[in-house]
Amino acid sequence: MPKTDTAIAAILESTRAELHDHIDRTIDALKAQLVDDAAALPKTLKVPTLEQCRDPRNKDGANLTERGVEILYRLFDDEAGYNRASKALEITQTAARNRKGLWVKKGGLNRERMVLDIDA
Repeated sequence: MPKTDTAIAAILESTRAELHDHIDRTIDALKAQLVDDAAALPKTLKVPTLEQCRDPRNKDGANLTERGVEILYRLFDDEAGYNRASKALEITQTAARNRKGLWVKKGGLNRERMVLDIDA
């Protein structure tokens, strides 16, 4: 039985998301090797769990709070791609991609970090 146009489109979009995530992880890993930014990451700040990513304090309506932005940035610090980050915080991949651009402008792994309650 041939696949419908809708099924084919869904398969293509799923493949696109997987490829974007793979590219993000690969580029981040190469950057860490070339620049050795991983050593600059403070050991006292923790990578958030899925439960901590879904905390209601991370969002103010549809927008991320300062805490939510720091949680998202920590996922990027941990080499998360758009797909993983967007799913963890329940935001769109476009929003995650835009925030990753801001993360890079703020210095990426070398940015100034905010201490959160999860660090205790």
